[in-house]
Amino acid sequence: MNLRISMFFLPKRLLLLLLVGAVSTVAAQAESLTVREAIQTALEQNPEMKIAALEIDRAKARLRWSGRLENPELEVSASTDAIGLDENEAAYEVAFAQSFPLTSRLRDERELRRVQVLLAEVELAEKRRELAYAVAVNVNDLLTTRRKLALEEELRSISDEIENFLTERVKLGEASALDVTQVRLTGISLDREIRALKAEAGRLSLRLKKQLGFSPGHQVEIAGELKLPDTAPEEMVPLEGVLEKRPDYLKALVTADESRAELALAEARRWEDVSVRVFLEREHSVDEPAGLERNTFAGLGVSLPLPFWNRNEQEREEARINTEAAARTVEAVKFAIHSELETALQARQAAYVSAAEASGEVLDLAEKNLADFRTAYENGQASLLQVQRAQEQLLELQTAAFDLLRDYHLSDAEVKHVSGYYSDLPSGNEGRGASPAK
Repeated sequence: MNLRISMFFLPKRLLLLLLVGAVSTVAAQAESLTVREAIQTALEQNPEMKIAALEIDRAKARLRWSGRLENPELEVSASTDAIGLDENEAAYEVAFAQSFPLTSRLRDERELRRVQVLLAEVELAEKRRELAYAVAVNVNDLLTTRRKLALEEELRSISDEIENFLTERVKLGEASALDVTQVRLTGISLDREIRALKAEAGRLSLRLKKQLGFSPGHQVEIAGELKLPDTAPEEMVPLEGVLEKRPDYLKALVTADESRAELALAEARRWEDVSVRVFLEREHSVDEPAGLERNTFAGLGVSLPLPFWNRNEQEREEARINTEAAARTVEAVKFAIHSELETALQARQAAYVSAAEASGEVLDLAEKNLADFRTAYENGQASLLQVQRAQEQLLELQTAAFDLLRDYHLSDAEVKHVSGYYSDLPSGNEGRGASPAK
């Protein structure tokens, strides 16, 4: 933005407001949240998180009803010689059959379902981590946009004051009408910037409300503002502590457990179930010379399938491959997390140094430079163009300093995201057993 207004005409109070920026007024009826409270609200009220939490209930239901025997079978049969010799011979049979596993299939099935409950929990924890990071980034962008909007609106107000001042000076013949036109064009440019920033702030606010689970008409404000810490952030974070907090790493570990449980279940399915049959038979038969006689039989039968042609080789081989793939995935995720952590830490450190330098001596030098040019202009030793250029330099440096401050907070949010900080935040789902497995 090429801003051409002279700070020579500004009162000291307005100059300080221009350099520091205006603080937006929060409506009395608006709900005020800190960044941490906004994240916690999103974790508790976001509709997608509530739907995702149902996966844990579904996994627990599978566990609750797993490891059970197949339903028994009741057999009833009757036969007669009515279409044969028709000597009133007949046979009636009632049988009860039940299948039993020869291996540990039922226990292995329950173990698999138990691991799948843990997997559902860490998957939910990973979604919560991603949502928390998205909220943190959105809040940072919203605070940045509102700060810029407040600054632009304050500049617009100052531009109006300068235009009115110069208009009066033109009437007295002490200023040029060209200066008035230049200030007026600057005001038009500021109006365009203000409209664009308001639209962007509205878009970010609506997205934040969606993340928080609020309706579009709900009034919510983010308390506080972006500030640079007094001390530099940590340059080292222990990797082991990060791995314990990263749901995606825990998911890789639980997936490895799941693959081993699937392999054990596949091995147990080499043998099909044995069937035990108990039966009771009533027989009517002709026995010469006694004639038609009645007799009752009771018996026990066992059916044992022989694994000659099918020993579940395909499922067992696939399970072994999945187990190896899961083990390699654990190492790959660990390597990726380590790389992400180092990159994020270095980026945050560099952003902090840049933001600290931009908001320190550089701004002090630019402010002194503007003051010197103003004094020189008053003494007739500098032109108005030089004063305006010094003013533009100060504004450019101030804008750059604020952008670097925003970049630091974005990099800090990235470090928290990578290090698993957001995984430690409580939410309403923890009462349902939705915390990450550790």
